[in-house]
Amino acid sequence: MNLFEELDTLEPAAKLVPPRLEPPTAHKITMLILLKQYVINKKACLDTGISMATKRRRMFYMLIFKLIQEADKTYSELHSLLTTGKYRLDPLLLEAFEKAMSEFCAGSIEVLFDFAEIQNIDEILNENYGISQFSMVGVYVRRVGVVLERLSFAEMMDMYKNICSYYERGVRAAATGTRKAVAGGILHREETPPPVQADTDKSGLKEKDNSLTGYLAERSTLSRWGPKQAKFFINKQSELLESNERNALAPMELQKKVQEIIRDLPLATTPYFLGYMNQLRVRDYYNALNALHRALDRSPVRLMGQEKGYQYFCVNLAVLHATFGHRDEALAALKESTMLAQEHSDKSSLNLANTWYCLLRDELPLSAIQKSVQEANEVDGSLLQNYTLALHFAVKLGTVAGYQPLKLFDLLQRSDNLTNRNNFADHSSDALALRSAVWCAYGRHELAALYSQVLLSVRDRAEYCSAGLGSALSSYALWLQLQGESRLAKVLLQQAKERFPRLPSAEGWMISQCHVIIQSGIYQCRWHDALKACDQLYLLDPSDALMQRASIYVAKREFFNARRLLDKLATKDQLPFLLRMRVQVLLGYCSMTDGRFSSETSMLLLRVAENMAECQMDYELALVDMLLAQQLLLLGLPQKAYQSIKRCMHDIHINGGLYERAKSDFVFVRCLLAITPNNVEQRKAQLLKSLDILERAAQSFKKLSAHAKVLDVYVFLAQRFNEFGERNLRNKYAGEFRRYFTEHPIPREYLSSP
Repeated sequence: MNLFEELDTLEPAAKLVPPRLEPPTAHKITMLILLKQYVINKKACLDTGISMATKRRRMFYMLIFKLIQEADKTYSELHSLLTTGKYRLDPLLLEAFEKAMSEFCAGSIEVLFDFAEIQNIDEILNENYGISQFSMVGVYVRRVGVVLERLSFAEMMDMYKNICSYYERGVRAAATGTRKAVAGGILHREETPPPVQADTDKSGLKEKDNSLTGYLAERSTLSRWGPKQAKFFINKQSELLESNERNALAPMELQKKVQEIIRDLPLATTPYFLGYMNQLRVRDYYNALNALHRALDRSPVRLMGQEKGYQYFCVNLAVLHATFGHRDEALAALKESTMLAQEHSDKSSLNLANTWYCLLRDELPLSAIQKSVQEANEVDGSLLQNYTLALHFAVKLGTVAGYQPLKLFDLLQRSDNLTNRNNFADHSSDALALRSAVWCAYGRHELAALYSQVLLSVRDRAEYCSAGLGSALSSYALWLQLQGESRLAKVLLQQAKERFPRLPSAEGWMISQCHVIIQSGIYQCRWHDALKACDQLYLLDPSDALMQRASIYVAKREFFNARRLLDKLATKDQLPFLLRMRVQVLLGYCSMTDGRFSSETSMLLLRVAENMAECQMDYELALVDMLLAQQLLLLGLPQKAYQSIKRCMHDIHINGGLYERAKSDFVFVRCLLAITPNNVEQRKAQLLKSLDILERAAQSFKKLSAHAKVLDVYVFLAQRFNEFGERNLRNKYAGEFRRYFTEHPIPREYLSSP
C-alpha cells in the first residue's frame, strides 16, 4: 500500500469504495486440487465396493478445516503436514495429489480454467462423496470458483505463474531439506532462482533479520492471509492471551504472525490490537503504545461498520495511560471512546467507558453497578463478563473499605448467578479466589484455606493458568507457612513461580514470598533477611512494607523507629481499613512492650475493638482481646485479663496461625495462675494441670523456629517451679533452657517480651 492509499484510508470524509476482488492465492488453488483428488479417490473406492475408513475420512476433514482456517502455507510446509504427523495422508491419495500438482505445472493454463467452470466445481461439491455445498468447505470451494470465473485472462495467467513458482520453490525446499524429495516433482522453469543458503558458520542478529525479511517477502508473493483466516487466528490467540497464556504462541512467533497479517491486510486494525496484547505480555510498553496508536490511525468512519470494537481501543489506551499515572491523557482517551460509542449506539462500550471515567475520578457508586447488572442482557456475553468483573471489583473495594461481609457476599452471590448461568469458567475460578481473599480479610482463615484448596483441587485447572489460580497458590502458601509447614509453602511458591513468571500475574506470589521471609526472620531474629524482604515488598505494596518494617522494629525493641513509621502510616488518607486498624493495634502493642501503661493505650485498643466488632472482623477482634489481656495482666487486673483471654481463644484456635495459638495458650496459663488463690499448693497444682498446654506451646514455637518464645516458656516454667519449691522440675526446665540456648543462641534483650 503506497502513501496515497494510506492517506486516503485516514481521511474520514473519503467515500466508501467497494473492495476489489483479489485473485485466489496459490495455496487456495492447491486446496482445490487436493479436494478434487480426494473426491476421485473416494469415487474409485465406492466403484470397487470398498468403503473408505471412518477414521481416515474424519482426519481428512480435520485437515481441510485446519488448512482453511489457518494462514496460507508454503508448499514445503503443506507437503510436510501431509506426510508427517496425525494428518498424514493415505499413500495412494498422497501420490495422486503429488502427480496432479506436477501435471498442473507441467501442463498449460487450461488446467486452471477448468476450476473456473461451474460444472467442474459441482463435481467436487457432491454430497455422495461427503462434501456438501452448504458446508464450510463447500462455501469455500464455491467462493474460489466464483472469483476465478470473474478474472480476466491476464489475471489468470499471472496467477498460473505464481502457482507454478509456489510449487517449484516448495519442491526445492523439500529436496534440499531433511525430508525426501517430492515424488513426481519437476523443476522445469530454469528462470526461477534457487534459494540462497545461509552460512552456518556465521551467527548473529543480522542473519536472522535477513532470513525473516526473505521469509516475509516470499509469503507476500506466494501465499497470503485472508480476512477470515486472520480473523479466526486473531480471535483464537486473543482468547488464549486473556485466559490461558501458556497455550498461546510464543511472543516472538506470535509477533512474526502479526507482522505477516499486517503486511497482507494493511487496512485491518485488529492485528495491531493483538500485537498490543502480545507486547503487554513481555512488558514492552513502548511498542504496546505504538501498536494502539497505529490501530487508532485507521479511520473510525470507514472501519466501524466493518470491524466492531474500534472504540474499545480508546478504552485500552486510557487504561494503559492510567497505569502509568497519566490521568489527563487517560481521561481524553475515555472522552473519545464515549463519543464514538454514542455515535454508533454501542451501549456496552458506553457503560465501560463511563465506569472507567468514574473510577479515574474516584466517583464509582456501587448502586450504578447493581443497576447495570439488573439491566444485563443474557444474549450479550461480553457485556455480562464486564458486569461480572465490575461486581468483583466492587467486592474488592468493599473489603478494603471495611464493609460488612453480608453485603459483599450478596454481590458475590449475584456474580455466581451470572457465571453459572452463562458458563463463565474463568470468572467462576476468580470468584472462588475472591471468596478466599474476603474470608481471609475478615479473619476466617480456615474457610479461606478451604476455598483455596477447592480451587487447586479441580482437575481441569491442573494445566490452566488464571489469576484465580495464582491467588489461590499464593494465599495457601502463606497459610501453610503460618501453620509451620514451611516446606509445603516453598513447594507451592515454586509452582506459582513456574506458572506465573511475569508481572502482573506474578505479583501475588512475590508478595507472599516476601511475607514468608519476613515472618521467618521475625521468629528466628534474622533481622537482615527480614529487612531485605521489606525492601522488595516496598516495590509492590509500600504501605504493607512500612507496616512489616514497623513490626520488625517492635520485635527488635527499636520502639522509636517503629513509632515513626506507624505515625507516618496513620497520617495517610487512602489507607485500607484493615491496615489502619492493624497500625493502631501495633501502636498499642509498642506502648505495652515499652512499658508505657497509660489510659490512652487502653482507650485506643478499645476503639479498635469497637470498629472490629462493627465490621464483623472476629479474628482481628480476638487478637485485640489477647493484647488487652496481656496489658490487664501487667496492670494487676488478673480477673479482667482472664475474661478477655477466655473470650478470644476460640476464634484464635480456629482461624489463627500456629504462633498465635501458642501465644494465646501461654497467656491463658499465665492468667490462670494469676487468678488462682495465693496458696502455694493450689498454684502448684494449677501449674501441673497446665503443663501439657505449655509443652504444646513450646513445641509449636519450635516448629516455627521462634527460638526466643521457646526460651520464654522454659524460663517461665523454671521460675514458677522454683517459687513452689519443686527443684527437680526447676532443674529439668532450666536444663532445657540451657541446652536450647546453646543450640540457638539468642541475645538476651529479645527474651521476656510480651
